[in-house]
Amino acid sequence: MAIYKIPLKFTAGEFKFGELPDYKPSECLELDYDNEYQLIDYSVPIYGTEARIYTVPRELMPNALTALYDKNGELDKVQFDDNGRTRLFYIRFKHIGKSESGVLKFVKERADKISKEIIGKKLTLARLFVEKFYDGEAADIAAKTATAEEMQAVIEYYNGDVTSADNSGNYHHDNRIEIGNETLGVMLTCTNGDFRSMLFNKAAETFEERLKSRVLDKIDKTGDFKFISEEYD
Repeated sequence: MAIYKIPLKFTAGEFKFGELPDYKPSECLELDYDNEYQLIDYSVPIYGTEARIYTVPRELMPNALTALYDKNGELDKVQFDDNGRTRLFYIRFKHIGKSESGVLKFVKERADKISKEIIGKKLTLARLFVEKFYDGEAADIAAKTATAEEMQAVIEYYNGDVTSADNSGNYHHDNRIEIGNETLGVMLTCTNGDFRSMLFNKAAETFEERLKSRVLDKIDKTGDFKFISEEYD
């Protein structure tokens, strides 16, 4: 176990963990790192929510941590360089309005990227799914595609049950494109607890509508094509 302290106020700019001063605990974001299970726990400033980040490589801690401060010297973000992949570990939302605009901006950007990826595959689709899940900690929004051939294979696997074609879970995971669920989960954790579920639902609806408006008129579809949004448990 180790505790890594990141000052809540410092100097405007971006700093590696080793460049940060050692502040009193009350003036810091304290990252409690479990070396055995490779996970981080911390209490979110302002809201007091408990956040948890999984699969944090022990060999990269704490040197891969970066703190970003705004022009007023307020801690704005904590990021982690995981072998070239930037992961969001903390983001500061001063109020609910900021968290809503931040989450929806992220969702729209990711929806646009995913839409381009689906269109770029130049497939004739029989099904386009939106999968979603939220339990207060883990968040998941993803698109999943299925061609006519894939749909027929599912129906045959389930002994001719045509309703099986409308269950996204019956299709291969490789057909799935996630929104960036760790980032979304961190953003939701870092806002007001009473607001999170509603914000997740708004994020899922925004993703769904964005996908519809950008993809459906630009892809080839079978005669029995369906767009299906479903929440799983």
